[in-house]
Amino acid sequence: MHYPFLVADPRSGLHYRLTDTGLAELTLAPIATEWAPGRAIAEASDPVWAESLANAPVETISAVTAALTDLVLTTPDLKVPTVDHLPDSRARRHLLALVGLWQRLGDALPEGLAPIRHVLTLPHGRFLDPLSVVEGSLDPLAPAAMQALFVRLRDEFGTVPASSYTPTAPVGSRLHALQGGVSAQAINSRTLDASLAFYGLRDPAACADFAAARARALIEAGVPARDIAVLSGDDPRQIARAFAAQGVPLSGLPGHLPERDIIGEAALHLALAKRPPTPAMVLASLALSPLMPWAALTGRDLAESLMGGDFRGTILSATPAHKELWDDIRASAGSLQQLRFLLDRICERISHGDQVRARLPVPAGDGTPDWEAILGGIQVMPPTVSDPDRNLEGVSLWSAFETPWRPCRHLIVCDFSDGLYPTRPRANPLFLDSEIATIRDATGLALRGRAAGLAQGLQLFDQQLQAVSASVTFLIPWRDLAGGRVQPSAGLSLVARAVAGVEDAADLITDLSRLNPADWPFACHSLAPVPEPAELAEALDFAGHDLLSLRRRDDGTAKPQSPSRLETLLVSPLAWLLAEIGAEDMSWSAEELDVMARGNIAHDVFEHVFLKDQPIPEPEALTATVAEAYDRALTRHAGYLRSPSWEMERRGLEREIMAAALRWREHLLALQARIIGNEIWLAGEAHGINLHGKADAILELPGGALLIVDHKKSGTKGRRQRMEAGWDLQAGLYADMIARPTRREGDGMELLIGRKVAVAYHLMNDGGLLTSGLALPEGSPARDMGDAVNAGAVAKLAERLAELGAGRVVLNTSEDAAFLKKEAGFTPYALTDGSALVTAFIRPLKEE
Repeated sequence: MHYPFLVADPRSGLHYRLTDTGLAELTLAPIATEWAPGRAIAEASDPVWAESLANAPVETISAVTAALTDLVLTTPDLKVPTVDHLPDSRARRHLLALVGLWQRLGDALPEGLAPIRHVLTLPHGRFLDPLSVVEGSLDPLAPAAMQALFVRLRDEFGTVPASSYTPTAPVGSRLHALQGGVSAQAINSRTLDASLAFYGLRDPAACADFAAARARALIEAGVPARDIAVLSGDDPRQIARAFAAQGVPLSGLPGHLPERDIIGEAALHLALAKRPPTPAMVLASLALSPLMPWAALTGRDLAESLMGGDFRGTILSATPAHKELWDDIRASAGSLQQLRFLLDRICERISHGDQVRARLPVPAGDGTPDWEAILGGIQVMPPTVSDPDRNLEGVSLWSAFETPWRPCRHLIVCDFSDGLYPTRPRANPLFLDSEIATIRDATGLALRGRAAGLAQGLQLFDQQLQAVSASVTFLIPWRDLAGGRVQPSAGLSLVARAVAGVEDAADLITDLSRLNPADWPFACHSLAPVPEPAELAEALDFAGHDLLSLRRRDDGTAKPQSPSRLETLLVSPLAWLLAEIGAEDMSWSAEELDVMARGNIAHDVFEHVFLKDQPIPEPEALTATVAEAYDRALTRHAGYLRSPSWEMERRGLEREIMAAALRWREHLLALQARIIGNEIWLAGEAHGINLHGKADAILELPGGALLIVDHKKSGTKGRRQRMEAGWDLQAGLYADMIARPTRREGDGMELLIGRKVAVAYHLMNDGGLLTSGLALPEGSPARDMGDAVNAGAVAKLAERLAELGAGRVVLNTSEDAAFLKKEAGFTPYALTDGSALVTAFIRPLKEE
């Protein structure tokens, strides 16, 4: 934490902003007690916020913590105040609740305040070095605790005069008109001059590049780097990158990158791992935690297997202690007693386990854990940033939330956007502004409300402008780094009042977002352009290698291809090759109810509802059976859907599957079909290669014909277009496997061989049934798509297989995706959503 005033170095005389770590070192302050109000709020819920805590624990803990921090800062001695004499009111009840919470926390104080309390009780003469304060540098709106620290240092070490350099812009300039009066009711306006400039750029990265180019141009014009400042309220890494690329030194960057709270993260993830269902990414995060006893590479491999769906932790079997630890981490807890037992066992075997266990607020007794209270009580501290490294000769880096630590001639505001300059005020989370006034009158505690926050924001913006003597360049990003739109700062309207003839403040902005950096007013010294890549070959040549035998069984024979793998080959031979050698994309993402998850759940339900050789269930029985099967399917495929936050999606999917099951029942009755195969594995030969795959359902129709059904969790339109275009492939391959089967003992194929075979797609979302090779009776709800539904796909597959036989993996062209969408009637996911390697090797076709 930086304190809101300047002190003087006793040796160099340099004026700098004092930090909590510096103060603690100079006074040998004891290590501060951990500040963890979240745990106290959750464990001893006060009636004032009990209902809010039950409904929104995370938000409530955050709001109460902020209110308590404000209260602590308003006390001049950082001790619990006496507020009993406040008249009975809502304000009194809320204030007493905060005081009671503070008392429960004991000696703990918010970050950066413990050294202040130590100093306030420290006798004179105990500092390792004198610490004179700079006269007039105290923020006039600083809270009472900060004012008390300033007075304490002044009383012992006195003051030193402020710098003789007075950063006042030339009289008559537009910057001079703003200094000391940016929020004044009236400002004398004149024509815009060189003291103010406004540029709009694409995003914060472009703003950082422009700021570095502007600073370099000033330096090349003879301005010392120390006379330039950059002001930012964002993560300084973009600015550090841009200035390093320009070769411009910065003074004020943090000494090291932000450090995460590893202890708090581990505690939170362990609690989430004990609450069923456990998200896969929680377990993966624990596998990667540096607190675990296994090697980092082992943790990475374990995490990758988890994200692939394997939770067993087999990779840890070589070390039984590690495997036992993993089994405990995976195990869920149904009672408080079991939760305490598992957490104690885990924390005994990980690094800093005692600290992790101390962060886990598990109450005594038995019964079912109150997960919301437990999770809400775990405090994960925000990333800590080291103190800035400052030097005399670099460009000054100022924070948007602090007064400048030294003056400058030229200031570049990197992010003149909404919420900054002035900083957006926040309302007190517990008190109205009128109640704040009542508390101040009765107790002297000056809590901060919206009005005080706005006043401080304006005062801070004014102080930042007053520290400049020549010019201010305002940079306005139009979008954030995620692409979201960003509005200019509210301060733009305040500044625009100093410029005559401006009807709309936005007219001041010169938009550079569409210009190349070379065309900016201050040329950006860009790195040399990356050389153009060599032209891609038409195909990758693997002559002499059997590409269809890359995957092998334990006995050395080639594994068969599946219909889905051949469909990938149809779309992109390179995507197929990457899958064959195990080089698919391994990016992680949180659990979501995507097409794959919906399909897996729906298929599981149908498998356990419509059973082989069983009568078709009546609607009432079907409704009950689907509900039971759906509950089991969630356990197998998507346990995360059981959590309260997924209730709407969970119930919606159940309704969809129930409706699809009832429609499928009607199709079975209309076809007079009997289910003779359900999720049955088939194997056979087609197109000169061995195949295997699992058919969703095989029906026996009147007359003995077979209908192979593929259930799809999608709508009819897309599949119909694909079949009409002759580019359907998968279902026909199952028919080929029955026609030319690969037999094994007990495979049951004698019931299928020799019969007439047709194929069908059942589209679950709207109940469509599209068939091929089946003469439908008049009035049938199914739709016959003819016998040529796979003509184009089979021809292309034969071409692809011939290419593989010659050792050639033909690369996709820039026209393939459009062809497959428009002409073949389907979305080529292997191209559009597959590996980045596939996209990188798409061969552009030159226009004729």
